[in-house]
Amino acid sequence: MLRLILDKYYKMRTTEPFGGNRSIREPFEELQEAIESSNILFSTVQMKWSIGQGNWAKVPWIAFLDNRETTTTQSGIYVVYVFCEDMSGVYLALMQGVTDVVTQESRSRKQAREMLRNKSESLRSQFSELQTIGFNLDNDINLNTAANLGIDYEFGTIAYKYYKAGDVPEDKQMSKDLFNILHAYKRYIDAIDDQKGNETDFKDDIPLNQRVKDLIENIKSKGYTFEPWQIAAYITALRTKPFVILAGVSGTGKSKLPQLVAEATGGECRLLPVRPDWTDSSDVLGYCDLQGEFRPGPLLTWFNQASDDPQKHYVGIIDEMNLARVEHYFAEVLSQIENRQLDSEGSFSSGVLINQLLNEVDTVWTNQVIPGNFAMVGTVNMDESAYGFSRKVLDRAFTIEFSDINLSNWEATPETTDTVSRWPVEAWHPKAIRLNMVQDISSDERNKIKTVIQALEDVNKILIQAQLQVAYRTRDEISLFVLHADEVKDSFVTSSGDGVDPMDLAIQMKILPRIIGGSAPVRQVLLDLLGWAISNTRIEENDADIIIEDWIKLGRPASFGEGTYPRTAARLCLMWDRLNKEGFTSYWM
Repeated sequence: MLRLILDKYYKMRTTEPFGGNRSIREPFEELQEAIESSNILFSTVQMKWSIGQGNWAKVPWIAFLDNRETTTTQSGIYVVYVFCEDMSGVYLALMQGVTDVVTQESRSRKQAREMLRNKSESLRSQFSELQTIGFNLDNDINLNTAANLGIDYEFGTIAYKYYKAGDVPEDKQMSKDLFNILHAYKRYIDAIDDQKGNETDFKDDIPLNQRVKDLIENIKSKGYTFEPWQIAAYITALRTKPFVILAGVSGTGKSKLPQLVAEATGGECRLLPVRPDWTDSSDVLGYCDLQGEFRPGPLLTWFNQASDDPQKHYVGIIDEMNLARVEHYFAEVLSQIENRQLDSEGSFSSGVLINQLLNEVDTVWTNQVIPGNFAMVGTVNMDESAYGFSRKVLDRAFTIEFSDINLSNWEATPETTDTVSRWPVEAWHPKAIRLNMVQDISSDERNKIKTVIQALEDVNKILIQAQLQVAYRTRDEISLFVLHADEVKDSFVTSSGDGVDPMDLAIQMKILPRIIGGSAPVRQVLLDLLGWAISNTRIEENDADIIIEDWIKLGRPASFGEGTYPRTAARLCLMWDRLNKEGFTSYWM
């Protein structure tokens, strides 16, 4: 029937009045009857077709709509046969509804098409299986039309297969192709349904503590080696602040962990490799070309996609972040991270990122913020660092180090992937972004906050010797990290089951990276912090040398001593040892 439509439609459209001859309807009707009587369609899928309303459609179509997603081709996502205007061929495509997007008065057609293109790009990762069976995952279709609606279809295309007129495959192959794309469509809608169901699960049935434990087992079952506390700290840090730095030697899984977490929890993960020649934000946020047209950068585009999809959590990996100076290419983002406010989705989004004057068609970008469902993860190879981090960067991030390496652990555990259900975006929402915004504080939470503040006051008395003391932002972020960590406390353990104190980790993440240099004040700060972490007392340099000897004899462990903060103590041992041997020290290896 498709062959018949390709043969007859163009001539009939160009020579006969609309509605004057019903013969062109017959192949559409017969095709619908044949498909509906087969076993190809699922119970939730409805078939519709159009050759126009009152006038001939230049680009006729035959659509398959899952009623859980949409009942109209004007919105949602659907499968469709869409014909070229000149009937030179037909596409079997997975497509977005374009009408509702392009008819919004608040945006130009150019802006609407850019939104369609961006959303198509963001959706393709969920249909990668189609590429293995002959479908294209891009929007390089050409309907040979000048009609606006036909061109809109091209921008809204997610995946497609092209059949050239005169070379349409046999019915068996056509049925197979339709079945395959409908199956992929069904899996996508099923996943959305599952996610909606899991939002109820999250609120009513499954505590976050259990979800994180299930996630850890899921990642372990795939053969990846992470300490449970590393995964728990990563999730807790992202909930507390949408900017986390993962540091460690090459090959420890810094880029892989965000991808695994996003994959298992129903989120979306993107990768942006940093280039050494970046000197400003144009490669990240965008720039105006010589014609004055704004060219959005990848990060700004991702923010836009996340804003359009508020029920999904997005993570952008800034890979090898310090190959260029972070404060140069990331300045606007760093500033806006601190400018977040409660938004309509119950999370916290930033102010606008683009403050320059743009052409009217590009003004959509001047309203773009960092949405509350987007977090950024920078990775750093500590063994081959190019540029150090400024205090401005370190103050705005949680830094998690991956140094616990167990080469003997290489076998995957039995698969347990179905124990992880998709997380609703609310699972990532923080309690607050400032301590004075936390509501309904329990007596236990109040005591935890007091403990954090007392520890930071002790630390500040030491840090002030080198003018490195912390202020209110660090107090709030460490306090909130500890409160969030308490919700998943069962996962703050090592692989052997030993507990890991979130406060100990927070000091490592937020305090120690600030210490850098070889001056006398830095030396005194290290010495006093080591005594505080080991025994909560002041020590002399000869005491520190004995402590370092014991630490080295034990094989330079990542956790050392019987004090309150053994992980902080171990890192201070490394920093003190380096200071003595090299005359200079830093948190970074």
